[in-house]
Amino acid sequence: MNRLRRGFCKGPWRRASAKALVGAMFFAAGQCAAATNRGQEEVSRDFQKSVTLRAGQSVHIEHKFGEVRVHGEPGREVKISATIRAQAGSHDEAQSFADKIQIEVQQTAEGLRIKTVYPEQESRWFHLGRNTSYSVNYDIAMPSDAPLNVRNSFGSTEASGIHASTDIDNSHGSIAMRDVGAARVNNSFGSIELTGAGGNVSVTDTNGSVQVYDVKGTLEVRNRFGSITAKNIQGAATINGGNGAITLSDAAAGNVTTSFGSVDARNVKGDLTVHDNNGNVEVGTIGGAADITNSFGNVNFSDVHGRVSCTTSNGRVKGSALTGSSVTIHDSFGNIELDTVSGTLDAETSNGRITVRDARGTVTLRTSFGAIDASNIPKGIRATDGNGAITLADIGGDTYAKTSFGSVLIERVNGNLTVENNNSSVTARNVKGDANVRTSFAGVTLDGIGGKISVDNQNGGIAVTASRPTSGCRDILLKTSFSSIRVQIPQGLGYNLTAHTSFGRVSSDLPVTSTGSIGGDTLNGTINGGGCALQLNDTNGSIEITKAP
Repeated sequence: MNRLRRGFCKGPWRRASAKALVGAMFFAAGQCAAATNRGQEEVSRDFQKSVTLRAGQSVHIEHKFGEVRVHGEPGREVKISATIRAQAGSHDEAQSFADKIQIEVQQTAEGLRIKTVYPEQESRWFHLGRNTSYSVNYDIAMPSDAPLNVRNSFGSTEASGIHASTDIDNSHGSIAMRDVGAARVNNSFGSIELTGAGGNVSVTDTNGSVQVYDVKGTLEVRNRFGSITAKNIQGAATINGGNGAITLSDAAAGNVTTSFGSVDARNVKGDLTVHDNNGNVEVGTIGGAADITNSFGNVNFSDVHGRVSCTTSNGRVKGSALTGSSVTIHDSFGNIELDTVSGTLDAETSNGRITVRDARGTVTLRTSFGAIDASNIPKGIRATDGNGAITLADIGGDTYAKTSFGSVLIERVNGNLTVENNNSSVTARNVKGDANVRTSFAGVTLDGIGGKISVDNQNGGIAVTASRPTSGCRDILLKTSFSSIRVQIPQGLGYNLTAHTSFGRVSSDLPVTSTGSIGGDTLNGTINGGGCALQLNDTNGSIEITKAP
């Protein structure tokens, strides 16, 4: 017990005012260490007492400056064992002080009360040359079915095998609990470790770590300036932390709030809610919904079976194996990466990239100053960007892409395609539906378009290859300026051709029944007897009509 004894050097300064105590503590601590090194005398004595506790009665312990160990046993006896130690400059002084330390044991109708009573010290702040330290350590056996209430300070507290309710209030020392019933635990400037609780548990701590395992009821934890670990909680877990990491696993449900600390939550059977600031969030294997709020930290979530809602800023968002009905993400100044999404997806960020793979529901993506890259989207997608490139592939439904100052590349669309762009190129291949494209100051390349084609460009070339539709033909409307138009159409389809340019020529590899002269700047006529519209308008560029391969 030397650790506790040396830690509690007592002198006349105990009655100092709170304002003056702060400065005096440092000087007093130095006096205690010096006295110990000069060979102070130590004495100790034991205290033993047994009391029979009736059914329904509780045990209440009020103590400070020493350890308290309580363990449950069969029977009705409360067995109190205590060791009293005192240290002073002489043996007589230490003996005199130890003899004055009393242990009060009082039995009332409610139960048994155990209290440590220390002698009063002199009223002066310091008594130079005279330093006294002391402690009392308890080892108490009590009926395992009796409630326990402990108040302790400046010492650790342990409780085990108490299957009734347990209430512990401690400070400046650790708390360890094992195999207890329902419990309320409060500590400051010390850690808390609880393993095995048969009922609901409430834990409050400051400036110490908290570890809770194997709780059959609900769990509530509040802590500051310390980490929190909670595992195997059969009820719902509510955790409020600050300035420390939080780990939650194997719980019925979870509600986690913290700041300046990371969160790791896994294997939650029901819903999970996380509110964090300035820390990373890791979430995995959630049976219900996941609601996540964060800032200045990354967010990772996977294997979530309910809906996902994530709002964050200044951090990356990464998710996978999301089988719920919907996923909604709002981010800023961070990238978004998603893989295997079963429901609808709505993801938005700014100044970050969005990457999506295998999203089975409808998809809506929005960003600025970052690229969008999405593939394997069986249903439709809307991708809106500002100042970033868009790349889409294997889209099973209608597709909409909008950006500026960024290129657009789209491949294999089983639906209609609409692209709005400025100051950058557009390339699309293998589109089964209609293609409607608008851009400027860059080229447009469309290859294998099965439906109607409409391109409105400025200061950029147009190259189009139309596929043969299952029946009939489809209109082709192309317009640009200061560049060329080249269109390839399937043989055997009929078109009503209107082609006009300036400062360029119009030419056709297909036979045209013309009302004008081939090779001039205007060509109006029919191809293969006429049919769909083939309208080609250019300024300051040539127009070329060829056969599709």
